[in-house]
Amino acid sequence: MELKNKLKMLLKKINRQGRENIIAAVSLKALLCIGFLAVLWFLRSYSVDFCLRTLEQETQEVQGNIRLQIAFARNRLEMLADIIEREEDIDSERVLEILKADTGVDLVSRLGIVFPDDRVLQQDGTLSEPINGITFDALDGKGAFITNIEPDDLEPDKLVLFFNVPIKKEGQTEGILFGVIEPQDLSDYFKVDIFDGNADIFIIDAENMEFVMDTLHRQEDPGAMEGHKAKKGYSREQTAQDFADGKGGITAYFSRSFNEYLYTAYEPVGINDWFVMLTVPESIVFRETVYIEKVLFWLGIYEAAVLIVYFLWDVVRTRKEIRAKERIATTDLLTNLKNRNAYEQMLAQYEADLPASLSCVYADANGLHELNNSQGHSAGDKMLQTVAAALVGSFGQEHVYRIGGDEFLVFVEMDLDCVSKKAAEAKEKAAEAGYHVSVGAASGGCDAAAVVKAAEQRMYEDKKRYYMSQGDRRKMR
Repeated sequence: MELKNKLKMLLKKINRQGRENIIAAVSLKALLCIGFLAVLWFLRSYSVDFCLRTLEQETQEVQGNIRLQIAFARNRLEMLADIIEREEDIDSERVLEILKADTGVDLVSRLGIVFPDDRVLQQDGTLSEPINGITFDALDGKGAFITNIEPDDLEPDKLVLFFNVPIKKEGQTEGILFGVIEPQDLSDYFKVDIFDGNADIFIIDAENMEFVMDTLHRQEDPGAMEGHKAKKGYSREQTAQDFADGKGGITAYFSRSFNEYLYTAYEPVGINDWFVMLTVPESIVFRETVYIEKVLFWLGIYEAAVLIVYFLWDVVRTRKEIRAKERIATTDLLTNLKNRNAYEQMLAQYEADLPASLSCVYADANGLHELNNSQGHSAGDKMLQTVAAALVGSFGQEHVYRIGGDEFLVFVEMDLDCVSKKAAEAKEKAAEAGYHVSVGAASGGCDAAAVVKAAEQRMYEDKKRYYMSQGDRRKMR
């Protein structure tokens, strides 16, 4: 009976553990799914925010460029009007020659003059009657201004912009100089290079909601945003209110041309009732996100294997980091020698157990400060690296320390004669490279610190002899 109870308890425990494992597995998968959806939402949200910020910044730049180009064209036409005003008769051959000669006005494709009798002098010298309903009286008194889209006076089926500048003499308007701007040519002046060239630019006349410029439809669609459905979270009414108030903003609406949503930023141009808009398709906005979604999907499938590899890698990485940190803590990064920390550790070991034949070489690179001041720190660094290489060549990497800015020290277990010979070789090798090193060697003594002190003192004596030979008494102290 007791055995039966134990078996029942064991089965319950196994079942409980099984259920717990299943619950844990399901919970883990649910958490992974939630995490995936959260990451997906974050990526999409970030992509949209980044897109709209980019569009807003670029729209403001395009707005400034439009104002600048229009200002250039206006100034050029006003200068031309001033030249014509100086002529005695504005319908003379001389004026016609001026019009024919001036073909470099920015944005403007052709020039002409409207006379008070409504006759129009074209740039090719022909006289015509206005056929677009625009008369001299309608233009007089408005000063210099640019029109909205209207029929061309030569081709009524063609829509253009007119830049009008009055030609005045003694306060009286004797003619209206006009420049024709063809909307399809505006895209040559106003371009954007964002989202790999997939953004489109619109200039919209908010008064009648017509396109002045449209790189998406190429002027084929006369209505601007007419009947377009706004994306959830955006409001057509808010966009309309912004247009009415002359305010910039952002929106997203469904485009029948792309059959998808377009993210949009718009800003008032400050010319007539024009707004400039920049749009980019949603597929472009989420292009990188879709790729990341696929990557996340496959990462989810292989997550178990990746976790195992990660844990193994983490163990190896941690060990490497520990070794790297130990190395950094005891290595001089410039010369790759052991640093002062390593020297002090070794000195403590020698203090505890002084070898019978411990010798020390104390070396100092002369003139480092002056070299840094005269040729720069890179020259000083090269000097230190050369001295370090000379000492390593004589004593080996494991015995040489850089213990200060220009100070080096060698701990080696050999007799003083041999150490002095190797120190002289290192000194000579540095001299061949153009650098002088003061060295001192010492051996034996009652403790390691005393050996170091003796070597240091002899180094100073060598340094004093060097500077006396150089005639620089300031360095003898």
